[in-house]
Amino acid sequence: MTEFNVTTFKNGIACTAIDPLDRAFLYGDGLFTSVRVSDGKPCLWLHHLHRLVQGGHRLSFDINFKQLESDAFQKSALLGNGTLKIIISRGNGERGYLPPTQPAVVYIQLFQQEKSTDDLVRSPIQSGVLTGQLGQVMPQLAGLKTLNRLEQVILRQELATHGWTEGLVCDVNDIVVEGVYSNCFFLVDGQWWTPPIQCSGILGVMRAELIERMQAQNIPLHFQTLSRAEIGRIEALFFCNALTQIVPVSQLSGRILNVSAVTTLTNLLF
Repeated sequence: MTEFNVTTFKNGIACTAIDPLDRAFLYGDGLFTSVRVSDGKPCLWLHHLHRLVQGGHRLSFDINFKQLESDAFQKSALLGNGTLKIIISRGNGERGYLPPTQPAVVYIQLFQQEKSTDDLVRSPIQSGVLTGQLGQVMPQLAGLKTLNRLEQVILRQELATHGWTEGLVCDVNDIVVEGVYSNCFFLVDGQWWTPPIQCSGILGVMRAELIERMQAQNIPLHFQTLSRAEIGRIEALFFCNALTQIVPVSQLSGRILNVSAVTTLTNLLF
């Protein structure tokens, strides 16, 4: 593998700093996605690209996606195994919220791993429900992975106090939305459900992949809300994201869950 020292690139050129007038720094005016790279290839790439295209459209960003894709594949080959993080900023601007009309800036960061973790299904974890809640966002931002992740920072602090790897999070109406950094699927009354991502939460790429595969194989999936008071109805549960892939839950708040149901589902899908 090619040796390199710099792990951050700005518009394809190695860099070691961000401009203090960059709106990503000033206002969180941007998007990002984290891509698992295995054997030099970006995994679930089409889903990542779709998410960036949708986000760029909603935020009125001027993004050269052809160049972004070329850079992502080039840097993935350089990385080999690990995580490739793509950050899109609106770029530098004058003081004030009104954004300039100009091409977006694309940062790519490389986080190397000595060995790729290709296990689709991780070891089961113990989990629970956090007391912290997600707020509701304006419709243009619903589902987007913007650079403002303060909710997740606060929730991640609470998660650490429990010692769990991941935990369920509800919104301000006490409706289950997702994990701190993952989407979730749960089995209720023998049927697979996943929370609809409407007023809060992230439209994750692994979630999109699983939905696509379930629909292709005619496996029933309900986009159904579940309240905090109904969490006891969950028979099986797994978290998912692009990096960890599928993480079954063996115990939820001390209650034993059906891990084999998760194994059966993943065996059908992959």
